[in-house]
Amino acid sequence: MPSSTSSSERRLARPFDDDVVTRPVPEKPWRGLVIIAILIACGLTLGWEAYWRANWFIPGDYKNSIGLWADQRRAVKADSTVIIGSSRVLFGLDLDVWESQSGVRPIQLALEGTSPTPVLADLAADESFRGRVVIGATSGLIFSGGNYRAEVIENYKAQTPSERVDHFLSNQLEKHLAFLDDQTKPSNMLIFAPFPLRKGQERFIDVRKIEIMDIDRNAEMWSRVVEDPAYAQFTKDAWAFGMDERIAELNDPSSGEREKSDTRMAEQIDLIAGYVKAIQSRGGEAIFVRMPYEGKYIEMEQTAYPREKGWDRLLEVTGAPGVYFADYDALQGYLLPEWSHLDAQEAERFTAALYPIVEAQLDAWRTGREPE
Repeated sequence: MPSSTSSSERRLARPFDDDVVTRPVPEKPWRGLVIIAILIACGLTLGWEAYWRANWFIPGDYKNSIGLWADQRRAVKADSTVIIGSSRVLFGLDLDVWESQSGVRPIQLALEGTSPTPVLADLAADESFRGRVVIGATSGLIFSGGNYRAEVIENYKAQTPSERVDHFLSNQLEKHLAFLDDQTKPSNMLIFAPFPLRKGQERFIDVRKIEIMDIDRNAEMWSRVVEDPAYAQFTKDAWAFGMDERIAELNDPSSGEREKSDTRMAEQIDLIAGYVKAIQSRGGEAIFVRMPYEGKYIEMEQTAYPREKGWDRLLEVTGAPGVYFADYDALQGYLLPEWSHLDAQEAERFTAALYPIVEAQLDAWRTGREPE
């Protein structure tokens, strides 16, 4: 057993003890070094910003984040006009044009790659809401129940004060810096890098950036999709990926896919009908809008979701009016650089043509007469 003397000699130094070993700081021009480090950091940041601005990216393009969506969901009032659906109505309907014609600025709650059903369910459950819902009906999403980003609703409800602060600070930076974009992240840059493939490998084609967004989620097609033919073609290739195989499955009676698709479509329509009628029962309105598409989507949507089983039955079961672009001359002949979305200027023109048709359809629905 060690003696008390030996124990005290081996005592470890504690903070504030006189015998704590100190490390002397070498004599260096620390102030100058700090200034140089700051200048280097600023120079690299400015260079990185200049690089991305020279490659189509712009400041004031906000990330389509959970926080941005939550801001708009909180802005919904009892009598608001709300747009829900997927990317076709997200940046195919121009909020400025809609406001100029109606006097009311819509709330944009559409989510890319996602059925409108989860957001519609949230609005139906909100007893205070009795406004107007414009529902984008992209066949491959509304009839299949595809919910790529449906988690935003639960995350919005559970959003913490720290998450709100983080979102606010991010907005201040995104307002001024172009490189704060998901596509500029090194991890995403690696995904899209054209690395050579090993034998037997197949390159997965994913969708790249195709939109820019304002702070109130007023979105439009990114100019690069319109002005860079190679980029537009890459987007078309991404949309077309797997379409031929799916069409073949649906046309093959032995696969059973036709029956599965029809059953799922009927189930989704019945589900949507319940939510629409809940909103209508409180004095609210709902109208479905089918946005323009072309190219490979024509065969895909007509094969997977025939009009009589999809769109026509949707209006019949829900009892809501609808506007299908193919039924109106004024809603056809627009530029869709990658088959599925309107160019920014075309979106303004399309919204101006669509709004009076929506009003006429809703007026006919209210009065119980046939629309003109």
